Amino acid sequence: MKGKRWAVLTSYGIVLSLLLSACSPGTGGGSNTEEASRPPDEGQHSQQYEADPFGTYDPPVQLHIARPVDQSWTYPGGDSIEDNIWYREYRNLLGIEIIHDWTALPGEYNRKLNVMIALGSLPEMFSVSAAQLKGLADADQLEDLTKVYERYASDRTKKLQMGDGGAALASATFNGKLLAIPIVNAPIYEANLLWVRTDWLERLGLPEPGTLEEVFAIAEAFAKEDPDGNNQADTFGLALNNYLYGGFASLTGFFNAFHAYPQTWIKEGNGQVIYGSIQPEMKHALGKLQEMYKTGQLDREFGVKDSNQVMEDITGNKLGMTFGANWNPYVFLDAVRHNPGMEWKPFPVPSVDGMPAKASVGFSASGYVVVRKGFEHPETVVKMLNLHEEVVHGARRGEGEFITMEGDGGERINTSRLSIVQSGVSNEDVAESLSLLREAIQNEDESLLKDALTETDKYGPALDYLNTGNMENWDVAHQYFGFEITMDHYSGDRLLMTAFGGQTPTMTEKWAMLDRLEKETFTKIIMGAVSIDEFDSFVKEWNRLGGKAILEEINEP
Repeated sequence: MKGKRWAVLTSYGIVLSLLLSACSPGTGGGSNTEEASRPPDEGQHSQQYEADPFGTYDPPVQLHIARPVDQSWTYPGGDSIEDNIWYREYRNLLGIEIIHDWTALPGEYNRKLNVMIALGSLPEMFSVSAAQLKGLADADQLEDLTKVYERYASDRTKKLQMGDGGAALASATFNGKLLAIPIVNAPIYEANLLWVRTDWLERLGLPEPGTLEEVFAIAEAFAKEDPDGNNQADTFGLALNNYLYGGFASLTGFFNAFHAYPQTWIKEGNGQVIYGSIQPEMKHALGKLQEMYKTGQLDREFGVKDSNQVMEDITGNKLGMTFGANWNPYVFLDAVRHNPGMEWKPFPVPSVDGMPAKASVGFSASGYVVVRKGFEHPETVVKMLNLHEEVVHGARRGEGEFITMEGDGGERINTSRLSIVQSGVSNEDVAESLSLLREAIQNEDESLLKDALTETDKYGPALDYLNTGNMENWDVAHQYFGFEITMDHYSGDRLLMTAFGGQTPTMTEKWAMLDRLEKETFTKIIMGAVSIDEFDSFVKEWNRLGGKAILEEINEP
């Protein structure tokens, strides 16, 4: 999310209070050493002491890791990737000393890790993708974290991890064993909304869209009635990019209007998982898109235009309606600055039959952190996540909530990326925070945000725009308007999160081919290069080339 800045505070008083509050009754007062707190089934220590989410190892333990490191990262004076504010906190507060076995650029990390996995040369802790997690789990190379998570995870960490109903944790569990700590995110941010140029609506005397038929009428008018007033037939009704899906110029919201959920694993009432892109509702929606393309409502060159090129067309006054996420105003901002009077407004996605449309979104785990099998202190991964949650969301948030470190040149540096084990916020956290944000803005009372975990930085700019119309805050305010639509229409069962976030053996081998087949076929159908009945052939081919096998693997008991 744009403008996210997390604080890392290291004052002695805060650290001391956290240490003291973390002491468990059986540790003998303030000594509170990890040597005295590990249960017998997690090492060789006595069972008389309870596990402590913030217990300090004394003497310190060394933790060998691998991690991606971006060359563009900057550090405050004297700091580096080997010695920084997070690593010092791990050492001073938890007694964990970080040692890099190796680092790699973000684009090279997975490639290098795959080589290390093949060689059997693994660090003690490292991050993995869903596919890598599956392979390592099958090879029995990962430590079982089930008991250490139960014993060491703080209440705040457990709340975060269950903010999606436990889906992320389930995806990290194999044969009843928790083999990874999921990096939990909030897919609610992905929900496609309908964004419309209301200045064009006013110019053409059109009502704001409330039904799907009205959306189609707007698309036709935008394409045929010269909404930009230049007396040229150079505008289109709906923006879309050649990737088809995503958060901007996307068809995901369009398909959702037809109760179709592309690239989504959907759990039916009987518990079986099906694939959204091969369901009959998709054919109906594709047929309508083919009709819109044929009548000139879609850019005839959309198949070769990426999101950047679509944005250029928006700036050039060629497009006035698109499906996309709440953050689209940041993309629109340049066009708004170049076109005085341009105004965009978000709307909920109407449905083809009047039944509420659901918003399909991705999985809540964007990655995983794992521990090599046999490492003596597997609980370190949980302890570091506990610390991250306290610094970002917990007792240590208070002062300078969005303060970052200052570099030698006076620039503000986001230090949260240096944290080894971290998560974002869950759907539940976001929903609570957005409700508090709306209440604070409506009452013009910033103190109401004290319990919000995210989006508190939107308060000032959004309120300023609402009160003064200050265009410097146009983007933030319009994202807030998108938040309001999301809150009112895409919570609870109106948010359809994909039901499967892992990797199956066939998926690892065949998914790239199946994904390419889907997008190429759908593009041809939309452009009229093939009949709409090609969809039926696509479904058969998708199943034959591996899709059926993937579904069988997902649905294995």
